[in-house]
Amino acid sequence: MDHSHHSVFVRILGNTGILIGSRVINAVCSFVYVAWAAQTLGLQDFGVMLLVITFAAMVCDITHLQSWQSLLHYGTSDFEQKRFDRFYDVLVFCIRADFISGLVGMVVGLGGVALLGGSFMGWSPQVQIDAALCMLTIFFMNTGWSTGMLRLCNRFKLVPVYEFLTTCVRTGGTGIGFVFHFGIGYFLLVWSLTQLTMFVSCSCAGVYLVKKQTGGFPSFSHIILGRTGIAGIWSYTVRTSVNQVLESFFSQGATLLIGGRLGASEAAVYKVARQISNGLAKPAQLMIPTLYPEFIRLRDAQDWQGIRTVILKIFGLIIAFSALSLVLTATVGNRLFSYMLHDVWPGQQTILLLLVGGSLLDICLIPLEPFLVMIDRVSILLRWRMIVMCLYFPLLFVFMAFGGIKGASLETLLASLMMFVACALPVLRQLNDKVARSRPAGQLPPS
Repeated sequence: MDHSHHSVFVRILGNTGILIGSRVINAVCSFVYVAWAAQTLGLQDFGVMLLVITFAAMVCDITHLQSWQSLLHYGTSDFEQKRFDRFYDVLVFCIRADFISGLVGMVVGLGGVALLGGSFMGWSPQVQIDAALCMLTIFFMNTGWSTGMLRLCNRFKLVPVYEFLTTCVRTGGTGIGFVFHFGIGYFLLVWSLTQLTMFVSCSCAGVYLVKKQTGGFPSFSHIILGRTGIAGIWSYTVRTSVNQVLESFFSQGATLLIGGRLGASEAAVYKVARQISNGLAKPAQLMIPTLYPEFIRLRDAQDWQGIRTVILKIFGLIIAFSALSLVLTATVGNRLFSYMLHDVWPGQQTILLLLVGGSLLDICLIPLEPFLVMIDRVSILLRWRMIVMCLYFPLLFVFMAFGGIKGASLETLLASLMMFVACALPVLRQLNDKVARSRPAGQLPPS
């Protein structure tokens, strides 16, 4: 595979473009089904539904192992050199990790609903039953190994296929609920069916790619009982997963705290504003899956200058994209917010601008986080995420007390800024050091 700096950057943009194209219909339908659900349930019940879904998503994220990163980190070399027996050991580990973490997540979700559903979130007994049934879906929500295969094989063109299927299930199911005025339980069922559709379709794509590329697939007994014996894979998987746990807890926990402290309606406003801001940032965030495999190939080739060149080009794109996002937020964001909520909330444009600013700062982490993970310096990410979280959640109550949702949105912006600065400095230091070491003696840096 061509590893020249320009071809790598073009391939990253090409694969990102495929992912963006697959999300266009999904994004449009997302605004439609949120508006339908909000109009059908009303702001209060819609907020309750969002809190249940947010809780399930958070439990899923904090319990699931990021096996796709392990597949790329440990399996890329064996896969490209056709050492399939050794590659199968990595694949088996990732499949097993997905299902074990899915089982743990389901148990944690059921326990969380029983302990917190009534006492902290204030859900009615019927909502708690619906939420408990929703937690069963967590077992099927981790598609780590199959997602890793798509990225390893550079087959991003398969993503639009299964995302289109899930969009059809979600939008069609929500449309039926809108027409017949169904309740919260039905809309939670539609969400669960959407997750199941994603799991089945993505898993089928993963099996197809493994069989096509390797000529076979690990046996069931190998998956259940086989030993991998890969040094360091467990510790690497846990460390990268803990980083995702902290990130998810940071992003999802605020919605749950707002719902528990201010109410379901306020949580719905914050959640929808976050969805709009994340929707604007999504095209840039879709670059992350395409960066990992390219960075790993450049790392294996010891092309640190190439990595720096790619990172600088990505930052140029991020700056241009941020300017466009702010313009869109200032011009059409307010109207879109009112349409989705089917209501007008005081200060909604300020809330939206603050959250969009936070999302744009999160975008700036796109080239930084994969680099730290690739060079096995996840400890830097973990340390600073824990520091930011230890400051964020206690201060959230203070900001909410003085500014309500606006205060919470402002603190989200400040936390994102702190995280970006904390990661940018060590990445710059590490990258400059590696480029200097890889440069032949006596060679001057490019002017």
